[in-house]
Amino acid sequence: MGWTEANRTYLSREIDRVGALLADSVEIAVTPMPDGVAIPSLVAVERAFRLSPFERDVLIMCAGAALEQSFTTQLGGRPTFARAMAALPGAHLDAVSPSAPLRMHRLVLLASSDHVLGAPLALDERIFHFLVGAHALDERLVPLQLAAAAEVATFVPSQLELVDRLARLLRDAHAATLVQVFGGYASTRAAIVHQATITAGLTPLRLRASGLHGLDLEAIVRACERETLLAGIVPVIEVDDLDPLEATRAARVFAETTRGLAVITAVSPIGITRSCAAQLELPVTTAADRRDLWRGVLGADAERLGAMLTRLADCFRIEYADIAGAVLACDRGAADDVFGAQLWAACLERSRPRLDDLARRVVPTSGWDDLVLPANVTETLHEIGTHLLHRHEVLEKWGFGTERRGHAITALFAGPSGTGKTLAAEVIAREANLDLYHVDLSQVVDKYVGETEKRLRRIFDSAEQGGAIILFDEADALFGKRADVERATDRWANLEVSYLLQRMESYNGLAILTTNAKDALDNAFLRRLRFVATFPFPDATLRLELWRRAFPAGAPTIGIDLAKLARLQLTGANIKSVAIRAAFQAAGESSPITLKHVLRAARSEYAKLEVPFPEAETRTWTAMT
Repeated sequence: MGWTEANRTYLSREIDRVGALLADSVEIAVTPMPDGVAIPSLVAVERAFRLSPFERDVLIMCAGAALEQSFTTQLGGRPTFARAMAALPGAHLDAVSPSAPLRMHRLVLLASSDHVLGAPLALDERIFHFLVGAHALDERLVPLQLAAAAEVATFVPSQLELVDRLARLLRDAHAATLVQVFGGYASTRAAIVHQATITAGLTPLRLRASGLHGLDLEAIVRACERETLLAGIVPVIEVDDLDPLEATRAARVFAETTRGLAVITAVSPIGITRSCAAQLELPVTTAADRRDLWRGVLGADAERLGAMLTRLADCFRIEYADIAGAVLACDRGAADDVFGAQLWAACLERSRPRLDDLARRVVPTSGWDDLVLPANVTETLHEIGTHLLHRHEVLEKWGFGTERRGHAITALFAGPSGTGKTLAAEVIAREANLDLYHVDLSQVVDKYVGETEKRLRRIFDSAEQGGAIILFDEADALFGKRADVERATDRWANLEVSYLLQRMESYNGLAILTTNAKDALDNAFLRRLRFVATFPFPDATLRLELWRRAFPAGAPTIGIDLAKLARLQLTGANIKSVAIRAAFQAAGESSPITLKHVLRAARSEYAKLEVPFPEAETRTWTAMT
C-alpha cells in the first residue's frame, strides 16, 4: 500500500473511531499507524502542534464533518466544542482558549466568537488538504511568494562559512528564532539563505517585504508560523535595496509579531527591538575571491584572459550568478582579445546600477583630444586615469593595499560652469571603459532626516558593483563649510557630509565631486581628497583653441575671424552652444556660417547668461544690420 492510500485509510478509521465516541460514548483505541510507510498527516499535525489526545479528536471530528455528510448528520449538526466536551474523553476547557494550538494556529475556525463553546467549528482549508495528503502552500501566501533563489555552484570560503553558521542556527533553532542576514548584494543574500535553509533540512519561503505592506500582517504571520510547524517552511522576508520605507516597516512588524522561525534579509539591519538569535553580515568578497570564482566558471578558458581576468575581478564586484551569466553570453570560440572584450561588456551590462531616479548614466564619447585645458590640469587628469587603471598592481601586487584606507580614488573638479569638468570625467571613463553616472547632489539632499544618507548609500552600493565612476555635481549643496550645530538639522547635515566622505574613501573606484565655488568647501574635507583639479575660466589662448574646434571640418564657413571671437568672455560650453546656434541660423537662411551668424548667436548666449554683450568692441568686426 502506498503512502497516499495508507494515509487516507488511517484518517478514515480515526474518523470512524471519533464518530463512535460521539454517537455511543464508546471509547475505541486509537488506530495503529501503518507499517512500512511514512507517518500519516494526522500524526504529523498532532506532533507538530503538540496536540493533546482531546485536541486531536476535536480536529478529527472537524475532519469528519468536512469529508462526510453522514458524519454531520450523525452529529445532529455541525461540530462544536460543547459537543466535543460532552462526548470525547480527556476533555479540558483550556483547549478552547485562543492561545491553545487549535485556535492559535487556526487549525479549526470558529463561526462566531460570541459563544465559543456553542459556535460551529470548521476545519481550516489548508489543514484539510494537508490531512488528506495534498501538500499545498497556504493560499494567502501563494501570491506573495517569490521564485526560489538561484542555486550557486560555487561560494567563496567566507560565504561558505556564513552558510554553515546560518544552517546550524536554523537546524538547532526553537520555534521563535529570528535571524537577520544583511550586507552584500540581494542576489547573494538570497543564495546564501537558500543554501543554508536547504542544508538545515528546511524549505525557504521567499516573501518580498514590499508585498506585505497594506495586508493583514497578523494573518500572514500566523500563516507563516503554521507553515513552519506543518511543513518545515522558513519565511524569508527580503527587504530590497530600492524598497520604500513602508516595506521596511512591514518587515519590522513581521519580525516583532512572529512567534515562529524567520529570517530577515536587508542591506543593513532594520532595527528590530526584540532579541535576534543572530545578526549575520555578509562578508565583502575580495578581488582574490572573485578571481577564484572567475576561474571556477571559466575553467581552461581562464588562462586565455591573462591580465584581463585580474581587471575583471578587481573592477566588477559581481557574484557567481552574474559571472556565470556573463560567460554564458559570450562566444568562447572568439579570439582571446575579442572574448575578453565581450566579457567586459557583459559585466558592464549585468552590473549597471539601478539608479534611474537618482543618477543619469552618461555614455562617454569624448577623448583626450577633445579637452582644451591648461597643461597642469590635463596632467592631473592623466594621473587620475593612471590610478584607476593600475589599482590592482599597486595596491595588491606591490603591497600598498595593506592599509584599510586609501584604496578609493577621490577627486574634486572645481571651476565655473562650462569649463570642462563633466567632459573631463567623461574622458577618464572612456579611457577606463567604465560607466559614468552623473549625480546632482542638490537633488539627492533630502529634507527628511536620514533620507539623504539612505540615497547616498544606494548610489555607492549600486555603482560599486560595476566599478562605475560617480560624478557628484553641485557638491557645495551638501559639502559646504561645516555647519555650526545650532539646530538639530545642522547636526544631521554634518552627519550626511561625514557619511559621504566615509563612503567616498571606501569606494572601490573613482568618485568625483564638482563645484562652482571651491571657496565654499571646508578645507578639512579638501585634505581628505586625493586629487583637486581647478578648471579655470579659459584665457584668450584657450578660447582661440576652443573656437578652432567649435566648427567641424564639414561645416561651411566664410569670413570667421577666430582671433576676434576669442576675445569674447565665454567658456568652452558657451562657445559650443554659440557655434551650434549660428549653424542653425545659417542653415535656415541657406547660407554658409558667417561672422554675422556667430555674433548674433553670441549675443543670445550673453543674454542667456544675463551678462552685457560687448557691443562697442564687436561693432567694427562686421557690418551688422
